[in-house]
Amino acid sequence: MAMNNQAPAALVENQESTSLFSSLVSFFVPTAHAEAPEESEEPAEEGGEDSEEKDEEEEEEEEEEPEDPAPAIREECEQKTCAEHVHHFKHCQEKVEAGNGFPGEDCVEEFFHVLHCVDQCAAPKIFKKLA
Repeated sequence: MAMNNQAPAALVENQESTSLFSSLVSFFVPTAHAEAPEESEEPAEEGGEDSEEKDEEEEEEEEEEPEDPAPAIREECEQKTCAEHVHHFKHCQEKVEAGNGFPGEDCVEEFFHVLHCVDQCAAPKIFKKLA
């Protein structure tokens, strides 16, 4: 009989520790429901005109952003000032794609030269337009 008394006590202790653990987990980790119905909060609008005025004000506040001049300036620099670097890069690309280069060759160095040249050319012009 003594064993029967110990078994329920151990069972109760195990349930308490499990519920303690589950309550701690549920405290720190929120429960997510797969298909919970969406709560729609639609306040009762007494003045329909006020909401229309707010919508119009928001549209007026949203101004069109001016076009970014940087891509055009960078393209111009690439075609004029950095034409020699671009030529070397394209030649390297053609050589690698044709399989005439050495194994593992890539054109990263030439690409960096093109980017550096374009950045050096375009940066002063772009910042001049921003000022």
